[in-house]
Amino acid sequence: MASRCYYGCVVFVKSILVGLILLIAVEILLLLCTVAPLIALMSRGTISGIGINVSLARSSPLIWILAVFAFSLGFHWEYRRLKLRQAK
Repeated sequence: MASRCYYGCVVFVKSILVGLILLIAVEILLLLCTVAPLIALMSRGTISGIGINVSLARSSPLIWILAVFAFSLGFHWEYRRLKLRQAK
């Protein structure tokens, strides 16, 4: 009984960790795919610096929706995978 409860808790913790890793990966990819090309386009031919307002990312609903979706997808995928392994 105790090992079953322990394994269930470990599955849950591992699933949360995978969800967080996927969340970070999606945010980095979003930054690289959207902000980096925009900076390259804006700075073409200029010598002056370009600033990024990071506070806009906190208030944008699209970024929050993508973050929640990425975490949910990673959590669900790992939880399901480990539960299927446990059933065997």
